[in-house]
Amino acid sequence: SSGINAEWPLRPGNKKRSRLIKQDSVEKLRNKGKTHGYMYVRQKSALGYKWILMYCTIEDDWLKGVVNDSDKIIDLEHLPTTTVKTVGPEVDRNSCFYMISPKGTRCYQALTELDRRNWMKSLTESVVNALQRVTTDHVNRIRNVKGNSTCADCDNVDPEWACIDHGTCICIQCSGVHRSLGVTISKVRSLLLDFWSEELIQSMEAKGNSIFNKIYEANLQSDQRITSQSPREDREKFIKRKYIDKEFCRVKEDGLETAVK
Repeated sequence: SSGINAEWPLRPGNKKRSRLIKQDSVEKLRNKGKTHGYMYVRQKSALGYKWILMYCTIEDDWLKGVVNDSDKIIDLEHLPTTTVKTVGPEVDRNSCFYMISPKGTRCYQALTELDRRNWMKSLTESVVNALQRVTTDHVNRIRNVKGNSTCADCDNVDPEWACIDHGTCICIQCSGVHRSLGVTISKVRSLLLDFWSEELIQSMEAKGNSIFNKIYEANLQSDQRITSQSPREDREKFIKRKYIDKEFCRVKEDGLETAVK
């Protein structure tokens, strides 16, 4: 247990807070969550920002919340893609912290300074644990696809990056070249750092380096391929010839990429 207070410190006559504690939806969250309690969540509004009181809990790799008298449970933050960070002087409230994700930055205010420290500690630990679980699962599944144990371009072992539009795994050196080509050529994603949906994982499992290279390296001579020791300049030349010029492709009547879609 994190030591976070699950009960709101009531003041006489505060009917709104009394109602919040009695909500059925809140009770459900309280029974399920190991880390739970009230926080204010800063949200954008037409007039700037407003602070909304929510009952929050960490559950199933998410920070979830219930708003006021609503019975709707909201998914606030997906922890594997989130970073917990302290706030600076730009926030004029006490006991606040940020949660930063690909969707943006959201500010939270705990009830006390002790609660803030406990929330940040519990959330940071949950982020690390969630990343470890996600990484072990999806990385193994993607790397087990035929050909994916080595880079699709240079045969570097245990590639940690992927081209999600091609369905291939690549090493960090080749990923830098792919990024420089732009997303119209290659959409690069980290196997270890980025979030992978089940749909995207299954898409990668249906493709793979071996299937892709049977088309894009069909006419490649062994002495034309780069190696794990090749310098950046050689990687750039080879990858541009392979992906932009499609110099080594086996041309098919129904299109080059049919077999890898």
